[in-house]
Amino acid sequence: MKRLGWLPVILIVVSVLVSPVIPAGLAQQFPSRPIEFVVPFAAGGGSDLLARAIARMLQEEKLLPVPIVVVNKPGGSGAVGYTYLASKRGDPHHIATVSSSFWTTPLVGQSPVSYRDFTALYGLAFDTFLLVTRTESTFRRMSDVVAVAKQRPGLVSVSGSAIASDDAVVTYMLEREAGIKLNYISFGGSGPALVAALGGHVILTWSNPGEVLPQLEARKARALAVASAKRLAGLPDVPTFKELGYNVDFAQFRGVVMPPNVQADAVRILADAVGRLCRSRRWQNDYVEKNMITGVCMRPDEFGRAVAAQHELYRKVFAGLGVIK
Repeated sequence: MKRLGWLPVILIVVSVLVSPVIPAGLAQQFPSRPIEFVVPFAAGGGSDLLARAIARMLQEEKLLPVPIVVVNKPGGSGAVGYTYLASKRGDPHHIATVSSSFWTTPLVGQSPVSYRDFTALYGLAFDTFLLVTRTESTFRRMSDVVAVAKQRPGLVSVSGSAIASDDAVVTYMLEREAGIKLNYISFGGSGPALVAALGGHVILTWSNPGEVLPQLEARKARALAVASAKRLAGLPDVPTFKELGYNVDFAQFRGVVMPPNVQADAVRILADAVGRLCRSRRWQNDYVEKNMITGVCMRPDEFGRAVAAQHELYRKVFAGLGVIK
């Protein structure tokens, strides 16, 4: 019997093709109902943190007159959530977070939609990665990981959010730089991936600083290295991979997109609200500095160019790693 796992996705794609464009009058009344903020991953990860921070602050600062409802739609390395958003053609009352799988999942042929099927709204942050293990682990420093992985390739397990994601890319980069082979395991989101590491089901995990900081502060987890050019101000004792002799410097690009064919007036209204938030002191304090990220404020036109450039970056990285031709 043939599997029908792709049937729901196919049906959604059909709905994208037949969905009518929202009438011109809608943009003049926008927003006229609650805005659905789609997170294409499970709760607890970096995309979820971003969406909930935006939704909470936009409402508390009264930057929009309607509620923003965060909805998690995990599955297919982001394909389920992004395909759902694409089906809302022309409707500005739906938005979604952007992270690595927005680009990488289509590149490896695991999604029926790509960055070209969306309207760029706002670019917000570059979020780096920590390689983390639980406190009880015998791996106390990066040299311990490399030594064991060289002796027994594939023994050291590392959890991540998706096969086609930034944590998978940074795993490939570390393997190439250190001359080792790790056992990468996808858990459908960085939140579940962290839970797996803390529970001892895997040895290592990749986490954005904001995702794992509570566990580091509670001494439930230990960071071995950070994939940034310099040490993080909030974690001064964690060395960079470059300090340790491995040229691994990588960050996750975060932003927000809308469905295709959204009218310009609605894009402008929502971009103005997100822009005011992005430039606020509260955003800098409560999101950028708290989560130890590099904040940016890219309006739709600039973000649209950056989205296309990021696609080309991933294409070259994946081609170099042999993931795609």
